[in-house]
Amino acid sequence: MNLPHLILFYFYFFEHAEASKAEAKLYRDLLADYNYLVRPVRNPTKALTVTMNVFIQQVLTVDAKHQMIEINAWLKYVWTDYRLRWRPADYDNITSVRFSGEEQIWQPDILLYNRYIENEQESFDSTFKTNALVYHDGVINWIPPGIFKISCKMDITFFPFDEQICFMKFGSWTYHGFALDLRIAQNGTQEPSADLSTYILNGEWHLISAPAHREEKFYKCCKEPYPTVKFYLHLRRRTFFYVFNVLLPTLLVTFMTLLTFCLPATDLSEKIGLQTTILLSVCFFLTILSEMTPTTSEAVPLLGVLFSALTMIVAISTTFTIFVLNVRYRQISNHSMGPLFRSVFVEFLPWLMMIKRPDYKFRRGSSYKDDHSQQCVQCARSGELKGILRGSDGESDVELSHRFPSETLSLERKVGDGLFMQKRCEIHEQRRFEHFEKAMKACEQEVKEEASELTNILLSTFKMYESVVQEVYKIKKRFDQRNKYRQIEEEWKFAAMAIDRFCLFLFLIVLIICCSMFAFIPPIKILD
Repeated sequence: MNLPHLILFYFYFFEHAEASKAEAKLYRDLLADYNYLVRPVRNPTKALTVTMNVFIQQVLTVDAKHQMIEINAWLKYVWTDYRLRWRPADYDNITSVRFSGEEQIWQPDILLYNRYIENEQESFDSTFKTNALVYHDGVINWIPPGIFKISCKMDITFFPFDEQICFMKFGSWTYHGFALDLRIAQNGTQEPSADLSTYILNGEWHLISAPAHREEKFYKCCKEPYPTVKFYLHLRRRTFFYVFNVLLPTLLVTFMTLLTFCLPATDLSEKIGLQTTILLSVCFFLTILSEMTPTTSEAVPLLGVLFSALTMIVAISTTFTIFVLNVRYRQISNHSMGPLFRSVFVEFLPWLMMIKRPDYKFRRGSSYKDDHSQQCVQCARSGELKGILRGSDGESDVELSHRFPSETLSLERKVGDGLFMQKRCEIHEQRRFEHFEKAMKACEQEVKEEASELTNILLSTFKMYESVVQEVYKIKKRFDQRNKYRQIEEEWKFAAMAIDRFCLFLFLIVLIICCSMFAFIPPIKILD
């Protein structure tokens, strides 16, 4: 090592040694006869002013289920200790020193009143013990950082479109207002508030503002005031996650219920299976929502009310589907369609739902088939009906009208209305066949009296013709009966289709009303 290096090393070591000696001497002089239990005031009757502010770094957790908010923040306390003053010129221009711990200098016992404690192992004071910076004029800056868990009562009525206002309440634990005056640090001409210059954005919540407020409270035990400082946190939830992961899937699954009404009533298993799957899906999303919200009875989120309403609507639609399938698969062997049921669900409801059947028209609350009605009306116009009603012994129309007054009046009324009942036509066809049999028997009796070979041949021919006519009549009757059963089954199917269409419109109206009520309910102004 050469001479220049030795000279530089000497001056460098000597300078730092002298500075360390000056700083050590300063610590000894400041702590000499210093009692950290005594408030730093010259007059014991005067209050020591302590200003504080909160530097919010990040909102870590907002747990609505446990009514708790966890934030990362720095606390800044400023006060003046007249016993910790010195002249920098006497100590090599040292302008500030640092003291660690409460056992060296006096520090205010300010705590967070509304701290959330999960278990008994946690400390009530959640700040990290840092050094206090003391300046030569006696001003002390103490900035302890910490992770603060705050108890906060949340209103989840409009979840997930809600806003929450929580606060951090600070105050001295043992000093009253006449001994320690706790105040908010002023930021120029602005309103008192927490410092957000170093705030890190949160992905779930948006911190709108953090105003501060000082208040004094009097307790029954004491006449002195106890000042406290509240730093409010105005938070607004970011709804993107909940809309696209909870709300929209639930509405999409619910609107899929409309597809079940589009399925034909013959698909029994498909309709019931789809309805049950949709019901279970809505119940699943309702369970997810219940896990997100706190277990309290003070407020129920409107989204939960909507999900419950959707669950009820889907359950009712499943009931509608079961009723439609019950009507669809009714048979004539075990169910008969009453006149009231036919007039409501086969005639009026299809007309209301604008459903038409092929070859059927709607008139005056009744439906009739075109070809059969036209045939009956033509029969009545041509006078064939009078021939049908006229007996073989030459009875007049008036006599038959007196013999069958109700049938004749009913027939005339229905033909006049453009309607004709198949039952009346069957009665008259049967009477025509009975007249034919009566005429055949009379002819047979006359032929037997002649007793010739030709007569016997004619008689056998008439008998064979009569047997053929009887068989044809039986076949026709069987086909008519089959067509009647088929027509009744088609009426049950048509009634089921009309009920299904009515349930579709009813479900759609109720669903739109529920969604509209949820969308247009005015939000509550929490700040008010």
